[in-house]
Amino acid sequence: MTQGRTLQRRTALKLIVATPTAALLSAACGQAAAPSAPAIGAPAPAATASATSVAATTSPPRVTATTQTLAPPQPTPPSLSPRTGGTLRTAVVGDPPGLEVHVLLPGLYETVWLVYDRLITYDDKLVPQPQLAESWEQSADQTSIRLLLRKDVQFHSGREFTSDDVKYNLLRVRDPKIGAGTFVNQSKWFSGIDTPDKYTVVLTSDTPRPLTFDFLEYFNIVDKDAMESADAKSKAVGTGPFSFVEWVPGDHLQFARNPNYWQTGRPYLDGVQASILKDSQAMVTQLEGGAVDAIKTPPLIDFGRLKSDPAYQALAHPNAGIVFCFGVNVLNPPFDDKRVRQALNYAVDRKRFTDSVLFGLGRPQALPWVPGSPAYDAALEQAYAFDLDKAKSLLASAGVSNLEMDLLLTSSAEGNSMAQIYQADLASLGVKLNIRTLDAAVWLDQVNNRKYVGTYWATAARANLLPGTMLSSSKLSDPLNNNSGFKSDQYTQLVNAATSEPDPAKQKQIYQQLNQLIIDESFFMIASSDPPTMLVRANVHNIVPQSLGGFGYTDAWIG
Repeated sequence: MTQGRTLQRRTALKLIVATPTAALLSAACGQAAAPSAPAIGAPAPAATASATSVAATTSPPRVTATTQTLAPPQPTPPSLSPRTGGTLRTAVVGDPPGLEVHVLLPGLYETVWLVYDRLITYDDKLVPQPQLAESWEQSADQTSIRLLLRKDVQFHSGREFTSDDVKYNLLRVRDPKIGAGTFVNQSKWFSGIDTPDKYTVVLTSDTPRPLTFDFLEYFNIVDKDAMESADAKSKAVGTGPFSFVEWVPGDHLQFARNPNYWQTGRPYLDGVQASILKDSQAMVTQLEGGAVDAIKTPPLIDFGRLKSDPAYQALAHPNAGIVFCFGVNVLNPPFDDKRVRQALNYAVDRKRFTDSVLFGLGRPQALPWVPGSPAYDAALEQAYAFDLDKAKSLLASAGVSNLEMDLLLTSSAEGNSMAQIYQADLASLGVKLNIRTLDAAVWLDQVNNRKYVGTYWATAARANLLPGTMLSSSKLSDPLNNNSGFKSDQYTQLVNAATSEPDPAKQKQIYQQLNQLIIDESFFMIASSDPPTMLVRANVHNIVPQSLGGFGYTDAWIG
């Protein structure tokens, strides 16, 4: 694990990747796919892989019969010596939907996720490092993994964390009452969950599971006693760096330093308090007025305005793997004809969107993958360069004229701007686009139940992990239950192969076929990366990006 650092302004603005803007949209487009992440590059004890590890630098590694151990922490430069104490004042837009962290919503990353740890955490190369699992051994065929747990770890209640807690959590998410989405299928990968002693867990599967570390990366460990108490919905109890203090709906969420945290000396902060505000502009007002220290996903116009102000740091996530996307309901004609969907894809002006709406922070792309992903294909990324003539020709070949369709979205600056650009371009083709801005609950009902006619706009996550993770678990792309109603035996077989094939060379061939199918069928359309951003006061240090689009405060300090 490399030493943590604050992303400085000039560096941050060069980091152009993706993140979520609306938690509920990510929940539908990628919720079965859009969770959190542990600290990347924290200056905590570093983890070193043994010489026999097989570790990829751009995707989760295949660790074969290998043990990972902790190395001594790296020293902090004297000029950046952390100080202890102080409360980090942050802000969020709207109340969280709840405190349940096995329902994955990215809006909880910088609040409720502070309470929890996971078994492993990815570093900035997406190589798994120890967290609650101190070390592990995975079989060569990737059908089993033995996790050796850290000893003397306590839940905030004071109860010791043991292997029984890991088993409880893995079985808990299978309960349909939890609504854990993607975790249900991932937990069921493992036909065996054995606990031979207090500090050992052995997971076994009948099929190779190359995506095991992707799963463990965002699987928080909750306290059984708290979850089974009468007031479970108002509690958040984990082993993490901060303990939950209170949630006052409409006002704030408060967290306090965990004095018994297993990571010695962390966190530096006494606590974190997140003010609950009505909109993102209110966050900017409070930041500039001195009422808060850090805000996530500010309006990009304000991000651009304040990035050169020495009173602030403008941080951009280096590798979040989150994208803006359209989904198309293929259950209604003429959208069951892929030529119509292809025409809609050619009519998306990706470059104009990234240049004028995202201020150059996003990257126009037709496939979700980040550069460095084993599925990344530079040529296919530009497969749908903006071309209204080609779109018009495809509509004509499909015999479609005077087409009227809806675009469903919830209110956001980026979505509203994209909708207006798209509406104008489609109008030049004789297509009438009705922009329908809905409340989140209505949007979710329309999209998840495929009641819409035309398209929807959202974000999807995890395109930085192994491709099978996003494709199999996001409602954007799930072969068995996607929001478009698209079904294909070939697609299902390819996604299943992507989740179970352990050989990287064979995986590469599978990804190539999947990319071609996604481009050809166009049942979902990627517009661009969605860059996670933060504006932070200059005296706040070591806010660290996390692999799934969040920012971590374990190593943050105020100077």
